[in-house]
Amino acid sequence: MKDFKFLCTLLLTALAFSACSNDEIVEPESNQPVTDGITFTAVFSVKNGTTRALNDPGDGTLTASWAVDEEIAIIFGGNKYTATVTDVDDGGNATVTATLPLDTPNNQAVTFIYPASAADGSGLRSDLLSSQDGTLATLSSNLDVASAEGNIVVYGGTAQPNGTVTLVNQFAICKFQFTDESDQAITNIEKLAITDLATRQVINVTTTPPTASVYVAMLPSSNSTKFRAKTTDGKFYEKTASAHLQAGMFYQPTFQMHVTEREYVDLGLPSGTLWATCNVGADTPEEYGDYFAWGEITTKNLYSFETYQYCNGSPSALTKYCADSSYGYNGFTDNLTELLPEDDAATANWGSDWQMPSYDQIMELLHSCQSVNWTTLNGVNGFQIIGTNLNRIFLPAAGCRVDVNLYSPESEGYYWSRSLDTNTSPMAFSLKFSGMGCDSRSSSRYQGHPIRPVRKR
Repeated sequence: MKDFKFLCTLLLTALAFSACSNDEIVEPESNQPVTDGITFTAVFSVKNGTTRALNDPGDGTLTASWAVDEEIAIIFGGNKYTATVTDVDDGGNATVTATLPLDTPNNQAVTFIYPASAADGSGLRSDLLSSQDGTLATLSSNLDVASAEGNIVVYGGTAQPNGTVTLVNQFAICKFQFTDESDQAITNIEKLAITDLATRQVINVTTTPPTASVYVAMLPSSNSTKFRAKTTDGKFYEKTASAHLQAGMFYQPTFQMHVTEREYVDLGLPSGTLWATCNVGADTPEEYGDYFAWGEITTKNLYSFETYQYCNGSPSALTKYCADSSYGYNGFTDNLTELLPEDDAATANWGSDWQMPSYDQIMELLHSCQSVNWTTLNGVNGFQIIGTNLNRIFLPAAGCRVDVNLYSPESEGYYWSRSLDTNTSPMAFSLKFSGMGCDSRSSSRYQGHPIRPVRKR
């Protein structure tokens, strides 16, 4: 496994803004009106000559500048308040203002986050990096995040920082480029999935239009990382490398990718169905691979009906694949009982030769093979299925994802079919197994399950 070979330059390592100290505060006149709130004012100065919004001149550095109307979040008491850049002077310093509640206490502890869109009332948004578009413009506006802890001084209807506060970058910024096995540049990337193999956190990048250079904000890491790219001509490329990423740094790696070839096994099934040897997102039979909600074709970090693509926030508000109006949004039904190719994660990630198994194909696998046994492969628990021709596949007990948690890895396996449970439309059929046995069952569609693709002979 090769390490990243990066050209690194220090990027926006810290920003500082300063304000008057306590003894410099000028008491307002006694007749100064204070009605709508407390006026917060600060001047953001630039440390070490670095500034904000990013531009890539192509020389291995990123340059930037503040812009009027940019926003910085001020967070305290479970609430988010927004400070706006109102002026930028010739020296690159930005004046920001905000209106805070009248009851804001003096010396209030606060968190400052730039840009404001990266924050909510509790701090940095947990889903911030999971979906990106690969452009420097979007990264600059939304993902070049810096934050700091501090206190604000409140006096006579005004507020300002208590001394100097330093904003510290939270993410590394990467400009990825790729070549094929002939060392030719890959210029038509339309999707890129980046998986931290230790934490299983995934960044999904969809580029519009397809591109040769993909800009991505990433957490600091020293973990092995898998890159999976899809190009507009339907090819799939993969690469695994060791990451050495530091917050506030700019990296420009070029990876040589290899075309993925998907292996399959003929188990001698009556239908002629061929089963893949590994899961979507995995390279070996025992790897867990990626987790998908039913009908979604990319992974994510939070699995719930609130984040599920085909409903309006609840299982009784389905917007696609609904056979019963009592579960449909405003009585919606479409009577679609199997996933369409565009919603099939196997097809979307591996190509048109592949699809998720149907309910009937899962039942055939369980009942038409010679044996189904709980076993261990390379230290990983799972089920081994041996066909009548003695060919075999291994399904790792990868558990399932609910909310942000992974449940029952090494003790249970859940694998999606492409078939809807028509009796209960918020659910779909899946293969479920443990050391106690295996069968098909219905699972809530929002859950994250692995997928083992199939193809016809």
